[in-house]
Amino acid sequence: MIAIEFYGIPRLRAETRLVSLEASTVGQALRELGRLCPALEGSVLRQGAIHEAFKLSLNGERFVSNPETSLHDGDVLLHLSADVGG
Repeated sequence: MIAIEFYGIPRLRAETRLVSLEASTVGQALRELGRLCPALEGSVLRQGAIHEAFKLSLNGERFVSNPETSLHDGDVLLHLSADVGG
């Protein structure tokens, strides 16, 4: 199980702060996220990928965008606007 925490516009669109889901890659997580939060499709997510105006941080340590990036049980993806923080 992984968690996705939302900040800024993604949180407003998803209407939640956090979702938990099963995924072994970033691509799987984004596809499942689109299914769980359809309001994100089209503006924040596009066909299972993250829109370039948004970023994903893996465990707060590094930004990831490759859909093949492996995820492990307990990982947290931070989903935020690219301009958050300045």
